[in-house]
Amino acid sequence: MRRLGTAAVACAALLAVAGCNGTSVGDTGSDSATGGQDGKGDITGSLQLTFWGGASRAAKTNAVTDMFVKAHPGVTIDRQNADFGNYFNKLNIQASSKTLPCVMQLQGRQLNDYTKRKVLLPLDPMIESGAIKVDDIPKEVVDTGRGPDGKLYFLPYGAAYDAVGVNESLAQQAGIGVPPEGYDWKQYTEWIAKAKGKLPAGVFAAGARGGLPNYFIAYQLANGKQLFTDDGKLGFTKESLVEYWEMWETLRKSGVTMSADTQADEPEGAEQNFIAQGRLMTDSMPGNALTPASATLASKAGGQKLTTLPMPSGPSGSGNAMFTSGFAIPTNCDNVPTAAAFIDFFTNDLEAGKVFKSDNGAATNTKVLDAQINDPELPALKKHELELYAQIVAKKPPTILYPPGYQATFESAFTRAYEEIAFGKKTVQQAADSFFTEANAGLGG
Repeated sequence: MRRLGTAAVACAALLAVAGCNGTSVGDTGSDSATGGQDGKGDITGSLQLTFWGGASRAAKTNAVTDMFVKAHPGVTIDRQNADFGNYFNKLNIQASSKTLPCVMQLQGRQLNDYTKRKVLLPLDPMIESGAIKVDDIPKEVVDTGRGPDGKLYFLPYGAAYDAVGVNESLAQQAGIGVPPEGYDWKQYTEWIAKAKGKLPAGVFAAGARGGLPNYFIAYQLANGKQLFTDDGKLGFTKESLVEYWEMWETLRKSGVTMSADTQADEPEGAEQNFIAQGRLMTDSMPGNALTPASATLASKAGGQKLTTLPMPSGPSGSGNAMFTSGFAIPTNCDNVPTAAAFIDFFTNDLEAGKVFKSDNGAATNTKVLDAQINDPELPALKKHELELYAQIVAKKPPTILYPPGYQATFESAFTRAYEEIAFGKKTVQQAADSFFTEANAGLGG
């Protein structure tokens, strides 16, 4: 658990007594008065819902929640939301005191921090009973909600993916166009290098992205390399990591990519980062960031246009993986049938999908997704985002079982290790050695 401020610590103390707006502690694993853990029973009573996101996503989530309440008289739902970082700080406190809200949002990358603590109910009995339906969700997407034991612990309602963002205007200006369909990592790095000296002053072909974990994951998947072992340790070799970092160092040292110190000053957020500002020809970006980044680019760089491509391919195909968000039910929930009904509604209802508009990744239910793609009022950029997701998922992307401690250990250690290379503090081999030591000490368990 991360270090928390005074207010959070005070809340932690109160949680054990009064819940501090969390679900009150019941008999872990027992049936509630309104039904059993197969999700069958009366859809009634109070429920607490927690999720992350800004004002726009909160408004959409609340609108869908209002629809569910209207359809089920007798149900009341208390909603809690926060920004991404603070959300998980609070969730960790609630998990420790067994006061988690009955419907809690998770991602695959954090899932096993909670399955390890045995605070989540398997959803499989609810699927078997028909309380939650997965018939219209691709298996590869559903499986991102499974833990190490193979059981489903959260149902993905939104699927995000990483893409390669390309400033089409800059690529045309450099005379290199966009990479061809099915391009691989070799073609991608050669394409980046061709832009050197052909871009406006202060504009770089790419960012210094050797420390970006999602790019490395895509590289490993495309080359058929294992990411993690069954016990949650690193599953790839130091040699493959050294090869990857040397690829980026060649680009950085030759001046093709942005310098490390300039990259360190990049603002956070899709609307503010360097590709949105027109300072990079290409960069990794979330697939659903195309719309906000394009709006910034159009205003700041004289109407330049941005598009997104799948991650580069390799011997094992595309390197794209799904980064899903969805809802889970904790073991302390005292109203499982209502929680299950809400999750099913949010994920599978066509009208709910129209309201939420794939705000947190593309809708995982294919019928909901198709309805959005075929909506004549859907903006062209959003349609591209959703169609690219459909293209990626049709190729049956691999499922990553993220070990406990992944986000806190792997991502931070990986980024820091490459920064030490880029700032001349360590050689590539030294950084790989220290990364392996740190990551394997903190992962799994």
